[in-house]
Amino acid sequence: MSRNWYPVIDYKRCIECGICTDKCKHGVYNLEKAPIPAVITPENCIQGCRGCGNLCPTEAINYVGDNGEGSGNCDCSCGDDSEGCC
Repeated sequence: MSRNWYPVIDYKRCIECGICTDKCKHGVYNLEKAPIPAVITPENCIQGCRGCGNLCPTEAINYVGDNGEGSGNCDCSCGDDSEGCC
């Protein structure tokens, strides 16, 4: 778990498709607000996990703590096999 890494939603770009809220298995998003992505427990996000951001069709998700470099293995169970997560 991380306090230095978590998603930030750009609501001007977000189309409220629900992909990010469906993807995250760490309880970062408020599922009662889904498909609107409301981050309620940012500390539950796993350092380096970009699972929800990699799937976002409008690239509306950025991360606090992201320095733009690949973070390697994030050690989470999100199931994302793309670069930057798991």
